[in-house]
Amino acid sequence: MKIFILIIAFALVIGSCKSVKNTSETSQTQLTEKTMKLDSVYRFTVSFISIGSGIDHKAQELFNKYINDYREKNNQTIVVETSKWGREGEIDYCMNLNELTVSQQELFIADIKNLLKTSTRIKYKENSICIPH
Repeated sequence: MKIFILIIAFALVIGSCKSVKNTSETSQTQLTEKTMKLDSVYRFTVSFISIGSGIDHKAQELFNKYINDYREKNNQTIVVETSKWGREGEIDYCMNLNELTVSQQELFIADIKNLLKTSTRIKYKENSICIPH
């Protein structure tokens, strides 16, 4: 009977070690993917934040409309990557703006900041990483 219990205990230990190894490999893969994204510096990031009351949806609508109107008016594609986080709709809009010249980038950023200046639930970052959540 003791041998049978030892065999079962040994099998359980081997099985749990294998499970830990797989979890470790998965975590490493996820970390590598996040690290790869962290290596990218984005020209401009707009973060819609919340302090217990949700994001400013009206400002978000204005932002999305501005992006779409800009694309149509200037016949240029603005690539916007999003990263959702939090439980109240928090989201980051990350843009490289490689499609624009330096002066166009500055004007684009100034226009967005001016458009959204009344909202207290928006943060901006320039030339920074976009952290995937």
